[in-house]
Amino acid sequence: MKKNNRKTSSIRAWVTLIVAGGVPLYAAGAYAAPVADQTRAASNVLQSRQSRPNDVISNIYTQKNRSLAAIGTAEQKIWAAINSNHLRTAQALIQRTTTQFPGWQPQPTMGFVLLVKTIWAEIRVGQVGLARMNMQQLQTRYGQGALADKTRVSLVSMRNVLEENRLWHLLGEGHLQALQSAIRQIQSEDPGYQPPQKMLEMMHQGLAARAVGRLERKKAWTQIVALHDQTPSVFTLAYSGNRQAWAEALAATGHPRHATLIYISLLQHCQHAAQAQGILNQAANRLPPQEMQVLYTRAQAQFPGHQQSLEKQHLQYVLMMASRAHSAHQNAEAAALVVPESVAINQLHKASDARLMGAILGANHQSHEALQWWIRAARWSGKAADWQTVGNLAMADNDVPVAREAMAHLPAGTPASEHFRRHNDIMAALRDYKNRDYKGTLQHLQAAQQFGPLSPGMDTIKAWSLVHTKDYAAASALFTALYRQDPSSGNAVGVLIADQQTHNLAHTYQLADTTKGPLASHLPMTTMRDHRADINTIPWRFMPPDQIVPPPTRQSYLALGGSWEERGGNDSGMTQMTEYLPSLQAQWGINWHLAAFAQLSSPDLYGGQPTSGQLPTLNVASTTSGNATGHVWQTPQFLLGVDNREPHQHWRAALGWTSPSGIGGGTVQGLLRYTFIPSSTGSNWSVHLLRDSVRQTLLSYNGVQENIQTTTTAGRTLDLPYTWGAAIRNQVGASGYLSGGKHGWSLIGTLHLNAVTGQNIQTNYGASTYLAAMKPVFTGAGWWVTVGPSVYAETYARNADFTSPGYGGYFSPQMMVQPSLSASASHWWHGGGVNISAAVGYQWLHQAGGPYLGFSPLRSQVAASLGTQGLVLSPYASSSGHNIAGSVNVVLTQRLSTHWYLDAGASYQANPAFQQAQAGLDIRYVFGENHASTFIPAQYVAGMGRYE
Repeated sequence: MKKNNRKTSSIRAWVTLIVAGGVPLYAAGAYAAPVADQTRAASNVLQSRQSRPNDVISNIYTQKNRSLAAIGTAEQKIWAAINSNHLRTAQALIQRTTTQFPGWQPQPTMGFVLLVKTIWAEIRVGQVGLARMNMQQLQTRYGQGALADKTRVSLVSMRNVLEENRLWHLLGEGHLQALQSAIRQIQSEDPGYQPPQKMLEMMHQGLAARAVGRLERKKAWTQIVALHDQTPSVFTLAYSGNRQAWAEALAATGHPRHATLIYISLLQHCQHAAQAQGILNQAANRLPPQEMQVLYTRAQAQFPGHQQSLEKQHLQYVLMMASRAHSAHQNAEAAALVVPESVAINQLHKASDARLMGAILGANHQSHEALQWWIRAARWSGKAADWQTVGNLAMADNDVPVAREAMAHLPAGTPASEHFRRHNDIMAALRDYKNRDYKGTLQHLQAAQQFGPLSPGMDTIKAWSLVHTKDYAAASALFTALYRQDPSSGNAVGVLIADQQTHNLAHTYQLADTTKGPLASHLPMTTMRDHRADINTIPWRFMPPDQIVPPPTRQSYLALGGSWEERGGNDSGMTQMTEYLPSLQAQWGINWHLAAFAQLSSPDLYGGQPTSGQLPTLNVASTTSGNATGHVWQTPQFLLGVDNREPHQHWRAALGWTSPSGIGGGTVQGLLRYTFIPSSTGSNWSVHLLRDSVRQTLLSYNGVQENIQTTTTAGRTLDLPYTWGAAIRNQVGASGYLSGGKHGWSLIGTLHLNAVTGQNIQTNYGASTYLAAMKPVFTGAGWWVTVGPSVYAETYARNADFTSPGYGGYFSPQMMVQPSLSASASHWWHGGGVNISAAVGYQWLHQAGGPYLGFSPLRSQVAASLGTQGLVLSPYASSSGHNIAGSVNVVLTQRLSTHWYLDAGASYQANPAFQQAQAGLDIRYVFGENHASTFIPAQYVAGMGRYE
């Protein structure tokens, strides 16, 4: 603690001692001289009176038998007593002499000297009142006459001594302000008066000492520094309190280093550690941390036995400074102070210190470290408020175990616990929403609602989570309630999105009519009024800024292109065929969902030479020749149809005519397909009816009508006329696609039932199926890559590969199975896209044997002719094979300019039965400017009109 030792009491005691000892009477030469003069004057008078006796008195005393010598002796005794300052004895002698010598009176000088000495004695012993009364008597008796001057001089001296004694008394009593006023009063009456220098020094020193305390209380630090410059004597180590105030003033006026030196001198003057700690406490209020470190180091070196207490004091100083910095929002500085002392602060186990650490580190963006200190504060204090803070910070830091620990310390059922648990659920919901875990968001919000209704902001998050989880009906209801409370643009957009997904824009229209707000500005109100009956069936779409607009008419286009295809047999007995197919196709948009299309093409066909073993074998030695090669440019064929695309269903109907075949006439071709789309994920189910040409060999596509000439070893020539081919596939099919989205497995399945018919072709029934499971392995901006297993199987009632007189028919295995690993990659960009799909697997194949001619009426006719010659045609034998099989397919479309597009496609497949390669290219002109990327225009690669 600070010692305010101004030495006032010491000064008072010393001054009192000086006054009581008579120093002003004898030590002050200015006032001692008149007394000596008076004494010497009295002796001179005595001597003169003795040498010149009064004749009258002599006569009187002589008459009474008294001698003048006796009177002289008595007077000498009186003067001796006066000169010896035996004033009472002198008074008694005067009284006795007066009695002995009636008529005798002491001389004026004797009375004057006695009275003067009496007054000085009274002054000396402090009988001021009696002295003043006698001074009045001195003035009355001797103020006139021969002793008037001496009286005046004596009275002045006496008065000065009395005043100076009063001044010393005031100084001794510590009445410094009264002393200062008294000196000024004396000097106003006697301008020449100067008090003793010692008195002035002591007065100024006392006033300065008192001023230090007053200025310190007023925090007038600049004045204290100035006072030190004027009166340094009151700031020495003897005045430790004043010196401390000076050090504090130096620190407050921007001189911390100088102040540190003063504090060091005070520390060196300390006799015990408690005194040093008091000085350190005062210095801590002013000095910066680096200077205080110097002082604490000095104190610890000076008092090594108290190092622990000094270290604890230093730690409290660091915490105090950190708290001040934190209050001033200087958290970086606060953290720099306390972080190095973390271990020591932790050892104190004080909850208040831990709270301060947590607050500082949290404000300094060190959330994890702040949470650890709040945990310590809660564990040391056990208070629910601290645990609630821990819980809030733990949730913000996503520290679930700590959050649960905090919840365990909050009493269940209390408002704080319920608030915390609600806050916990809301924070968890926000975290899940940020992480796009919308199901988790809804679960936590449901839990939070048990403690009270959600805020509009959290209701908005709940509504958007419902949108993301595709619970559009609930999202629409919630957005509707929010819009009625707050008709904002955000809530309006939420209503729009939810209602569009549920195809319930009638609700949107009704809400826009009944609630004023921005919802109407997002809607084509006039158009919707024109379609009130079918408002929920039209797939209204969004355009910036989130407005519903009627869908545009489906785009119309005209495309000119061509394709090339080559297919040939391996071990299946099929001959090779090449096809060139120039084509023209067009589409006309009727409305937003319906379009009509037309296709016109004219195949150019080339047939290959039959492979060995396909010519007939007779039961006698013979040679057989035939020619299966040929070139046919067929007349144009066409296909007309309509295509309808609605949100939950697609259907397509097409009808056309094939070009006339080589065996005369043509036939109807067409397609009827319906696709049901139950959800917006892309999953769908489809059924179709199809009739088209079998394009595998020249015979299966174009047919043949000619004679086979066979020469036997006997030299006979046999003509075998026949008509065969122009195979038509009549198909019933079903397919399904179950979408797994961007992360799950997608399942694909198809089943086709076929009945192949044609000229002199016995109806052949068959079936095929394709099963696949594909999983996305990469989805990114403009990318979709999937991989998965697949299997394809095909079977027919009979083998038609060999059921022709030496030329081959169409691929019709009795058993064919091909498991594969399939992959597909799609990439799209502005104005174009590409898709590449591939499969590699293993194929097992079996084809049954059969007669040379598959059509029984033709076979009967030929057999009869041969029978007249005694000949019989041998049937074909069965065959089997297995080997690696695979395929690859590429489709590309690219926008060239505002209206022009380029489309291309190519594919290749190889298996034990045959090989096939295809390629196509077209140039497309699109009418209008609202275009979408599509792979549809390259349909002729897989057969126009058959695939979407």
